[in-house]
Amino acid sequence: MHTAQTLPDAAEIFSLKALAARHPHLLSESRLKWAARNRRKNGLLDRRAIYESPTGELLFHEPKVLEWLLGLGGRAKPRVLRTRRDAAREARLG
Repeated sequence: MHTAQTLPDAAEIFSLKALAARHPHLLSESRLKWAARNRRKNGLLDRRAIYESPTGELLFHEPKVLEWLLGLGGRAKPRVLRTRRDAAREARLG
């Protein structure tokens, strides 16, 4: 994945549980697990927001995860149409 030479400052790297505990109002463990599972699709891998430790534990770069979550860094998340009415409106608008 990423080499040790490219790791950011250790004060900005947290495990899944530690990051969820630091931001309980924004991040739950299940939300972080989903983000980690889908990191190739959602842009977190390209942003270098998630690293794999030598023991296999996933480590999260807090500033980049928060930028992604808040949509400040070009979040690659497809828009989901929630209802048929939304789908019909989207079809009309193009």
